[in-house]
Amino acid sequence: MIISANIQFIPLRSSKPMAAVDKAIAFIQASGLDNEVGPFGTSIEGPKAVIQDLIDQLLSLTASEEFLLNVEYHIGENRLSNAEKVAKFR
Repeated sequence: MIISANIQFIPLRSSKPMAAVDKAIAFIQASGLDNEVGPFGTSIEGPKAVIQDLIDQLLSLTASEEFLLNVEYHIGENRLSNAEKVAKFR
């Protein structure tokens, strides 16, 4: 099953918060999943199992001593792809 998700990594205790965010984004990009970085999160799309594995790995990320990890999922057989959701604005 292919799903979409939006991931927001928010460092709470970090002397360099943007460096921590950059590490989380690099980790997501290295996953091989389709992704698009936005100002408030990174959208990804791919097999459900691969996305769940990525989320589990992000929970163990040591980029920040303490962080929030917000994840939104879009699941459904007839869902629009991420590209379809934004196509009219591009």
